[in-house]
Amino acid sequence: MSAAADNPLSQGFYTVAEAARLIRVGSRQRIYGWLKGYPRRGAGPLLARDYEPVGGVEELSFLDLMEVRFVEHFREHGVKMRSLRRASARLRQEWNTTHPFALQRVHVIADKADIFVEEVLRDSAEQEHDPRLRSLLTENYVMYEAIKQNLLPGVTFDSKSHLAETWAPRAIEFPAIKINPRVAFGQPATPSGVPTITLYNAWKAEKQNADEVAYWYDLPSTEVLEAIRFEELLDRRSEVQAA
Repeated sequence: MSAAADNPLSQGFYTVAEAARLIRVGSRQRIYGWLKGYPRRGAGPLLARDYEPVGGVEELSFLDLMEVRFVEHFREHGVKMRSLRRASARLRQEWNTTHPFALQRVHVIADKADIFVEEVLRDSAEQEHDPRLRSLLTENYVMYEAIKQNLLPGVTFDSKSHLAETWAPRAIEFPAIKINPRVAFGQPATPSGVPTITLYNAWKAEKQNADEVAYWYDLPSTEVLEAIRFEELLDRRSEVQAA
């Protein structure tokens, strides 16, 4: 059963465009490919997502988003999709989860002998003849450092399911702005739970008067300003990717 089956409203909703903006993927087509597969190539979907398309619109849950983030990280390191596809399929079966790339066990590689590195990724690298992944696995320390520096910051995990629970998309610049699938349908929100995009749009509507927005939403001006800067950062990076 998918993670969203019990209560879909608590699992977050993201369009492909929103997902690309949050995780800094340059090509939305890549995400579509991971969700839908490549029928002409005989390749099915990479991820077992929570939501089926409605009216041709593809949407992701929070856990889908976290898996896309994981896949994009390794794609940037030159790892073949075939290797990740094989690893994902194996882990879904062995760990009885639809979202293996959102598990704490995958993200935290302890004592340099973790099953994910030693058995799953190494096996995938060999079977798919993936030299880049073999290179990353030569020393587990290298893999651990890559994950620790790029994937772990800002992520908290549920103590029972060990799946990703919340994520601060820009943990260094904006640690207080987080994505929680149970708050604001999973949109980035301030500590008060107000979506940053709501405050950003209100600020533009109020002729860039942050104090006025703070008054109407009964929030500290500093919280409104953080939301504005966060959204401006996402906009700037989206513009760079589109260029």
